[in-house]
Amino acid sequence: NSARCCTSDLRSPCLAAVVALGLTACFGSGPEAAVQGFYGAVAEGNTDKAMGFLALESVSANEMVMVKGKIQMMVAAGKTQMDANGGFQGVKITNQQEQGENALRVQLEILFKNGKTDQDSMNLVKQKDGWKIKL
Repeated sequence: NSARCCTSDLRSPCLAAVVALGLTACFGSGPEAAVQGFYGAVAEGNTDKAMGFLALESVSANEMVMVKGKIQMMVAAGKTQMDANGGFQGVKITNQQEQGENALRVQLEILFKNGKTDQDSMNLVKQKDGWKIKL
């Protein structure tokens, strides 16, 4: 019985490590992770989470209130479109072009649960905490 206890005690940290690695792989700091994370936050209608994927380093505290208001409207409109198409299934980068050492222009395809797709493009910039979407 004590051997069983030790085995189960070993499984929990292993499972935790696997889950942590899986989350890092899904929500790492690469360009695709930033795009996936942003659209996932929009699908949830979560403005604060969506803002975490945006390059807002240069926005002053005074401007942040206005910027957040605009992002709330963007998130609401995006969520409405996703809901109208059966929900958000995923997004994939179909093309990316380097725009200098720490910048990319990406074309992407947004996949909806009803089988429809939409095309979009965006600029990303690499900041100290990873890739962010530039407004």
